[in-house]
Amino acid sequence: MKKFSTKVIALVCVAALSFSVAACSKAGGKTGGGRETSDGTKRVKNGSGDPTYTTDVTDVTDVTDPTDPSALGDFIPTSDTLTYPDHVAAFEEIHPSHTPGNVSGADAVKLLNEVETDVLHHEINCYADIEILFKDPEKLGYKVDDISWGESTGIDGYDEEKQYYQGLLDKLLTINFDSLTGEDRLCYDRLVYDFEENIYGYSYTAFEYYEMIFNYLVGPQCEVLFILDVYSFDTVEDADNYILLLKDIDRYYDSMCEYEEERAALGFASSDTSYEEAAKSFDSLVEQKDDCFLYDSFEERLDNIQGLSSADKDRLIKDHETAMKDVVFPEFQECADRMRGLKGSGGVDAGLSQYRGGDAYYAMLTRVLSNSTASLDESVAAVDGKLDSVFTEFNAILSSGYGAWADEYLNHKYSKGDVQDNLDFLLEAVKRDFPDIPAHGYYLMDVPEVFEENFSPAAYLGYHLDSFEDNVIIVNNAQVDDDFGVTVAHEGYPGHMFQSIYTRAHTTHPYMHLSVSTGYLEGWATYVENYSMGYFADDPNSDGVKMITYESLLSMLASTRVEFGIHMEGWTLTECVDYFNNFGFQVTEDNFSKFYTLIITDPGYYVKYGMGYVWTQKIMDDMHAKYPDATDKDIHTAYLDSLTGNFTSIEKNMDTILG
Repeated sequence: MKKFSTKVIALVCVAALSFSVAACSKAGGKTGGGRETSDGTKRVKNGSGDPTYTTDVTDVTDVTDPTDPSALGDFIPTSDTLTYPDHVAAFEEIHPSHTPGNVSGADAVKLLNEVETDVLHHEINCYADIEILFKDPEKLGYKVDDISWGESTGIDGYDEEKQYYQGLLDKLLTINFDSLTGEDRLCYDRLVYDFEENIYGYSYTAFEYYEMIFNYLVGPQCEVLFILDVYSFDTVEDADNYILLLKDIDRYYDSMCEYEEERAALGFASSDTSYEEAAKSFDSLVEQKDDCFLYDSFEERLDNIQGLSSADKDRLIKDHETAMKDVVFPEFQECADRMRGLKGSGGVDAGLSQYRGGDAYYAMLTRVLSNSTASLDESVAAVDGKLDSVFTEFNAILSSGYGAWADEYLNHKYSKGDVQDNLDFLLEAVKRDFPDIPAHGYYLMDVPEVFEENFSPAAYLGYHLDSFEDNVIIVNNAQVDDDFGVTVAHEGYPGHMFQSIYTRAHTTHPYMHLSVSTGYLEGWATYVENYSMGYFADDPNSDGVKMITYESLLSMLASTRVEFGIHMEGWTLTECVDYFNNFGFQVTEDNFSKFYTLIITDPGYYVKYGMGYVWTQKIMDDMHAKYPDATDKDIHTAYLDSLTGNFTSIEKNMDTILG
């Protein structure tokens, strides 16, 4: 229940497995991701959440083998100062059925809107988030005088937070649900579901400490420079506030270091490898002190301030450089030192099931991140079934020998050129199979050179979600490959940008696009990424297209199953490697150890992608089977019109629409 990371959409990173399938000469699979940043340099008018940030985890050095989890022994946290669940709660315990309330009609809609506004102001409450999420925050009643990155709740605030969400839930339950219609009913469902999850999550203070904040790949330090590059300036006050935000990094990152130190003191210490990798991520930031892209970016953004005097410009540039060199980079150095100071705390790499209450925490995490009402056992069964199906189909084609499919598999080019060429192509191509979206604008931005090596070919940012004009597509020209068109489909049309714009255009409830499960976002983007391969292939149903799709899915689904194995069954590094190689991957303990540590320190890392896709694909398959006369466009429109509820809610609403 930590709230250190800003709630700026879904700034999440995903590591792409580069392990190749045995007997296949092309390395396997892209994976959907979520890396979002910055305002751009090129604007496209009237064209038609989380983008991809990939890192090759196979090229690693200086990695210590994880300690055998059986060595946990006395280090299993049992602090009497914390509260732990004594069992894994069934779904019905957290989400019981409710008797309809007595508030109906216009009064019910008014109360629903009041609760929605209340929770949005509660959850989005600091300058760092508000300025990125809203172009016109005052219109939604936002006015923030404290220029900061916000505060963490901490265990001292758990009771208060639990009572807060219980109070909102009690208000919602006075509404007669049957009197609501359309999107009001969908928003009610989403709010009730989320409030009940929050009430459960704030019931156990141990939940605060299972996860490391400074994960080396997805921690806030991995995205902070990109977040800073997003802020735009219309006035001198905007630029001054930005500098105040830089200075607040000292306080903000100190509080996160204190959290990591508190975790270790309570017996939740991460492994020495995890702390060293976190320290290295800060080392990389410190190295940019004298040559950071933000120096030039800041000056360029000042040019947007109309009437800026030369005196004010000179002052702002000087104040910015001082804040960066005297506050920001020294703070990053301090964080590196403090993370290395935690080495020797006795932590090991072990799955959550090996910690007291960890299985219940992981069950909650899986529900929330996968956007599903399924239990852990049901999720494992679903991914096992999908893996078996995909692997069977893959082998059936492979065993037929290198026929016509092999040429396309090995030599295909699923791209129409640069990012603009692919966006223009896809904008027209998707009209046959997907609904229309309103006129909108987007910017194209090049990834700063210093990040090109580890950034994916492209990424999407839904910046200023109260406007259709400020979408951002980030392009890494150094990572563009022959499948770049499919990557653009994932990020642009009909992927993240398409879905974000459509959802915003079809709901008056901002909660439905501001509080979206990553499982929903990545489930859709991965589904349409695979679907869009057909737009680039001569024959969308060919075995070559199927092989390319299957290989990508095998990588993602096997990664998801390995995560379940680690956190539910205590799989060791060796067991994970053996599992991958059973599917024909060529994996060794040396090239998998860093990835193993990543999954340990960031539980739920692959669940949101793998299970998001599994449940999305299942809904599409089930709807086609149930409504055989419905076109792909009918199915996709019904899915998107069901908005961003959990997958059970979406499927139920699609039945209503299609039936």
